[in-house]
Amino acid sequence: MIRPSASFVDRYFQRVQKTKSVLCVGLDPTPAHVPPAFRIGKTIDQIEGYLRQIIEIAAPRVPVIKPQIAYYSALGVEGEEMLERLILHAHSVGLLVILDAKRADIGDTMEQYGDEAFGRYRADACTFVPYLGPTFAPSWMKWLAECAMVIPMIRTSNPEAAVIQDLELKESGLKVYEYMAQLVATWHAKVSEATGGVGAVGGVVGATWPEQAVRCRELAGDDVFFLIPGYGAQGGGADGAVGGLPNSRGELMGVVNSSRGITLSWWDNTKKQPREGNALELVKAAIGAANADLNAALERKLGIPMAQAVSLKA
Repeated sequence: MIRPSASFVDRYFQRVQKTKSVLCVGLDPTPAHVPPAFRIGKTIDQIEGYLRQIIEIAAPRVPVIKPQIAYYSALGVEGEEMLERLILHAHSVGLLVILDAKRADIGDTMEQYGDEAFGRYRADACTFVPYLGPTFAPSWMKWLAECAMVIPMIRTSNPEAAVIQDLELKESGLKVYEYMAQLVATWHAKVSEATGGVGAVGGVVGATWPEQAVRCRELAGDDVFFLIPGYGAQGGGADGAVGGLPNSRGELMGVVNSSRGITLSWWDNTKKQPREGNALELVKAAIGAANADLNAALERKLGIPMAQAVSLKA
């Protein structure tokens, strides 16, 4: 694969123009995620067959997919090799890929993580835990200079996040997540300058914390891209999910992730049985419903119709 020549954000805006969507489809497979119709042959083949079909459905409808690496590594070498193939397939149909690996360590180990995420898996972006500080620089700079993006955690979607992320810092009075949003803005500026504008530092901001998301955008500024998990199955609504997307220019500087809401749309959790109908048609309908929900929230809550947002980068 030839590395791209445009930044992640530029490529993302191109995808938004094509798909009229700010949705990211999370691919977190277990054998239980596979619909009955796909349960023929080896388990790994069942999972890959289903996910390849989801990628085909997603390609004309969303800009990004996000595989969570733990689900593939848990399946052993076959799972990791499947992830390589799925990312290659996603790229072949135009999708951007955020690898949700949440890597963090000292410099030498970070070099290996970078080679894993951007070398082996060829991801366009990778999530990062910033507790150790900005150890992605210089360890990941060779990949950032090739248009990759690192996405540190700012305000995560899980309810336990408040135990640490809401702590107040005595010196500044900022909460930990607010300070992190400021740090990410600084890191992004440095990486952008060092890479001629093609490398980027983004941030994870959960849809389950809508007020904090708006605050994170205020502190992170216009140029930091947000990955927004927590929409759908984790309880985040569309209004909260889109709140942190627009920058002061009205550009939709982020993407909203839904995983189980898409891949498990064929399963009725209330009745504990498969829903009636074709599983892939249910996936297609779930993506369509999520797109409609998010686009309606953009216009209703923020006054930004998708047509207007797309025209900003046309």
